[in-house]
Amino acid sequence: MEITKLYAIAAGGILLFLMLVNFRPYIEALLRAVSLQASKHLTYPRIIHRHRYFGPWSRADVIFQLFYITVNTFCVGFRVPDVSTAGLRAANLSLINMVPNFAGSHLSFLADILGVPLSTYQQIHRSSGIMSVSLLLFHVLTIIGSRHPFPLQVAENLWGLIGGSSLFLLLLLSNPFLRSLSYEIFIRTHQVLAIVSAYFIWRHLELKPLVPRIYAYIFAAAFLSTLLLQGFFLHRSQARITHFDDAIKVELTLSRPLKVKAGQYINLWIPSLSFWSIFQSHPFTVASWSDGKQDSLDLFIEPRRGITRKLLHHLTPGTEGSRPRLDGSLPRLALFSGPHGISAPVGDYETVLMVASGSGIVAQLPYLKQLIYGYNARKFRTRRVHLVWQLETRETGIAVQSIINEILRNDAFHVKDKVGRYISSSSSPADLENSTEGVDTLQSRQLVNVHNGPADLEMILREEREEKHIKRLQEETEERGEILVMVSGTNELRDQLRDLVRTYLDNQVRLLELEYQPA
Repeated sequence: MEITKLYAIAAGGILLFLMLVNFRPYIEALLRAVSLQASKHLTYPRIIHRHRYFGPWSRADVIFQLFYITVNTFCVGFRVPDVSTAGLRAANLSLINMVPNFAGSHLSFLADILGVPLSTYQQIHRSSGIMSVSLLLFHVLTIIGSRHPFPLQVAENLWGLIGGSSLFLLLLLSNPFLRSLSYEIFIRTHQVLAIVSAYFIWRHLELKPLVPRIYAYIFAAAFLSTLLLQGFFLHRSQARITHFDDAIKVELTLSRPLKVKAGQYINLWIPSLSFWSIFQSHPFTVASWSDGKQDSLDLFIEPRRGITRKLLHHLTPGTEGSRPRLDGSLPRLALFSGPHGISAPVGDYETVLMVASGSGIVAQLPYLKQLIYGYNARKFRTRRVHLVWQLETRETGIAVQSIINEILRNDAFHVKDKVGRYISSSSSPADLENSTEGVDTLQSRQLVNVHNGPADLEMILREEREEKHIKRLQEETEERGEILVMVSGTNELRDQLRDLVRTYLDNQVRLLELEYQPA
């Protein structure tokens, strides 16, 4: 390229950069307006509501899936001379769509690399997997329809049949009903089938032209690179395990200090629990938070199925009392990867409404502690925090009592053992931290209110938007700040809040569903 053309490109690029910097406020305002309209008309409205094994699907979800299908269909059929060529294209596209599925051994790590929530990458994983299998099925049908011989005595054909069958079986076993029976069995079967299919597809492509093999080289290189990189985020610790009836607390003493942001989680592996635990790891939200690095992490576990239920049985005598009981006072070797996940910028909002049900409080507590710290250090603009906690069992309250005590500076904090009670903690962050009174005194100062029955979220959100609890000076002329509604709760609670927040989108109210959601 001629030197004068390079000079013109550089000069034009500098001028364009300066212009964009100058118009940055207008560009940001335009993006906010577009984001608001997209939320009102695409993200929040749902075409298919939540069901047991699928949904909810918003308009944006459906549009994205239709666009994804359309693009792949167009690529398969664009200017193809015959059906056989379309089948070969489908095979190549199937390999390309497999890259997000085979790019790493752990979805959490891949989500961190891309900077997206885990739920988003899980959706990418599902969509690309279904598309890969669909394109592969079309490739197989074109071979059958061509009536060309396909002898299985040829190793290349046999490898392709085994690899394709493994992918089909992998997709069938990913049915939500089968997955809900035993997640540990599902995930290991899923991983084994993925390895089998990758190996035999590789063997099938050995004698093929270079182009399809390049795609296999790409996801093989990506997998090995991320696996090697993930090794640097593996940590060793000592775990002390205690239980409170049906709740479990794990305290990890770290071998080296670690910075964990509010809302992040780790994938924990305790190989000494049992033989099967050698092959099992599990994600857990970190309930503790510190402005600097931490020497220990607190985890609160809600036993469901699999490893968490087995852990509870090991800790408590019962039907399996003949088995040796774990001594929670003895530290056990534990390995974990992370921290994973995205920490929400809660300090950018003037009001933060935190809504949790049951063990969902564990995901909210680090944010609550961070908000208190940021308020006192004058790092955040947050002026009001309102915590609503829908209690379901007494054990959950007892399990997290120590952390709540630390936050409220109240040794007498207790929770009611009535099913359906909730605690509404409503005050400024400074009052929350400086409180030293008991529950009765806290209630008289409107710091902690205990109510019977479900919280009236519609009334609470309306009062927060009307700023009934924020005192402003008459000379204050700044515009109202945004409200962030954070939820970690049941499906019904999240759906209810989504419908409520949708009506307040024009009033600067935003909804954030945290990474951890209780069953």
